[in-house]
Amino acid sequence: MIKTTKNKSVKMDPIIKIKSQAGNRVRLKSKLFQTQDNINLIENALREAVYELRSNTKCSSIIFRHRSNITLEEILEKLCTLFQITPTKLSIAASQSIHSVDISCVGCKKRINDSQSLKRSFIEFAALSLFAGFIFVKEHILGVAVASSPFSLVGAVAVFAAVPLLKESYQDIKKKRFTLQTFMGATLIGAVLFGEVTAAFEIIYILRGGMLLEEYIAARSKKEIQNLVELDIKKLYVAKGEVEIEVDIDAVAKGDIVVVRSGEKIGVDGYIVDGSAEIDEAIINGRSEPSFKTIGDKVFAGTICQKGRILIEVQGVGSDTYVFRTMQQVQQSLANKSPSQVEADKLASKLLKLGSFLTVATFVATGSFANAFAVMIVMSCPCATVLAASTAISAGIFKGAKNGVFIKGAAALESVSQAEVYCFDKTGTLTTGKPVVSDIVVFDNMSEDEVISCVAQVEYRNPHPIAKSIVDYAKSRGLKIDQCTLSGIIPGYGVEAIIGEDSYLIGNTKLFSRHNISLNNYQKLYEKFLDEGKTVIFIAKNKSVIAMMAFVHEARAGTKQMIAALREKGVKHLVLLTGDEEKVAHSFAKEFDFDAIYASQSPQDKAAIIEMLKERFDKVVMVGDGVNDTYAMSKADLSISFAAGGSEAAIAVSDIAITHSYPKDVVFLYELSQKTLRVINQNYYLGTGTNLAGVALAAIGKLSPIAAGAIHIGHTVGIMANSSRLAYG
Repeated sequence: MIKTTKNKSVKMDPIIKIKSQAGNRVRLKSKLFQTQDNINLIENALREAVYELRSNTKCSSIIFRHRSNITLEEILEKLCTLFQITPTKLSIAASQSIHSVDISCVGCKKRINDSQSLKRSFIEFAALSLFAGFIFVKEHILGVAVASSPFSLVGAVAVFAAVPLLKESYQDIKKKRFTLQTFMGATLIGAVLFGEVTAAFEIIYILRGGMLLEEYIAARSKKEIQNLVELDIKKLYVAKGEVEIEVDIDAVAKGDIVVVRSGEKIGVDGYIVDGSAEIDEAIINGRSEPSFKTIGDKVFAGTICQKGRILIEVQGVGSDTYVFRTMQQVQQSLANKSPSQVEADKLASKLLKLGSFLTVATFVATGSFANAFAVMIVMSCPCATVLAASTAISAGIFKGAKNGVFIKGAAALESVSQAEVYCFDKTGTLTTGKPVVSDIVVFDNMSEDEVISCVAQVEYRNPHPIAKSIVDYAKSRGLKIDQCTLSGIIPGYGVEAIIGEDSYLIGNTKLFSRHNISLNNYQKLYEKFLDEGKTVIFIAKNKSVIAMMAFVHEARAGTKQMIAALREKGVKHLVLLTGDEEKVAHSFAKEFDFDAIYASQSPQDKAAIIEMLKERFDKVVMVGDGVNDTYAMSKADLSISFAAGGSEAAIAVSDIAITHSYPKDVVFLYELSQKTLRVINQNYYLGTGTNLAGVALAAIGKLSPIAAGAIHIGHTVGIMANSSRLAYG
């Protein structure tokens, strides 16, 4: 009996089903959610734990996002208390199967904890491996027969190892479904009861290895999802009157005033209420040069205050920040199922039907239970089907790791060579992100070396990327650099300095406008550099312009060769997708053979373009390195991050991380994907061929049940050997 706000007793089904869960976004379904009164109760009860709660009483559903410091289990317990349900039974969707979970059950709590579940599976498989080694040594080395009756040690271990499978079989039988698990469960029990215990153990041992591999891949994917929104900021400084107090980020609330200084990472979304600073927003907008921000401007969590001191009125913290919300939009794309695994499921289903038919047909045709049983053993184990793809993919992932390419899953590796479109971010992906001096124009009687030396002297202590580039350029030319002590950095403008009796100004057009210095005589040359996509600064001595310098962003070595190689291998459409200005993007693209260029794109714009390309082409790849790329990466069929210098968020969300950021590694990855798919097909032929041969031999009485189990071991070794060519070839 459930109490409502009207104090009427209404009999309701207390079952709450978890229909979907992606990170902190959850959809629950229950008859409890059919009345607005109950929805109001839920909104009040979960006010501090969730945000963006939506309801659909007609569909008996609620959808919400819970805060990062609150677990789903805690929310479910709140619902239990609210509606006086003890215990609440839940249904959690997992792939195509349903696992019933009782939150009061210790066993189910352990299942929810993936790390504990995976650790237990490893320990169990290790124990089974030791036992398998014991049997092999005793029988084949010492020549001692191992007891294999249903009540022997081997029988007990086989039954214990089969418990997970038998549980799934039991659930299927209760739901009146006949699946591969049901068929295999019956086969294993039959093998034990009829004395073929060793064969049963061999089959379940190989199967548990395949199950462990699948569980490991799934657990690793979930861990990546959980790490998406960790920005590595634990404490912030909050202004309380004239005092700055260090507090945990969890204690910061909307409306607080947070203080951020040079070199610190901003941990909140908000507006500047005092001060100004140059802020590196590459994680948001993909631009390599910092943005000048002052009172009234908005700042974002995850960006870096390069120079200055600002006070920020907090608008969002933790799960309410732009970066967090962007990451949430990504999560659905991290659990893509491998196409080969889908094909393996289809093949396993066909084998189930074929195995059932052949088992019955053999018994009818021969009248021999032993022959029929041997056929059943041959056809009951999907090890070859599972391992054909998984071992090849594991070998491919290992090969990639050895070459600095971290591939996070099967679907990612397979999709690389199947994609028709490759989209590339520019800054930090195809370029190094470091400005390079391209042009120096001197208007005074000073020499180039004198100008460079002077500018480097003024910029020596400036942390701005352009300033560092100037200093490095001066050093590369062997020029002596004296540190200038009388200099001041003006964030967003440039630098003012005094050397001897002379004053210097080095910076952008805004700096010179501020000092009423005309640049009209240099406008044509300035616009020419802009048209070429270059960044320009001016240098003035005693308020007279003496020089100007232009900078380009250096393309990564091998970029042009990578584009050409991808086109040669069959990629149909190559796209430059960047947040840079139109002139900069088009100037950069002139050197490369892109089919399309999209400039000045926001994260949402990039994602929309990806969606548009997916309608026109089969499979789209997005290659990027910043948070501004992650939404587009989530929409793409495959996402690749350039990890050297790339954002942690982009690396976490990507399906593949190229750790050294070498463009040539994209080509290596493409070729690795092609080879992996070829090996998978070879493995399928090997596994299916040996199964069919085994069935034929078993049907005519030429294959005993033990020999049928041996077939599995034989083609499993063959498949693993074939796959190992990828890892060590």
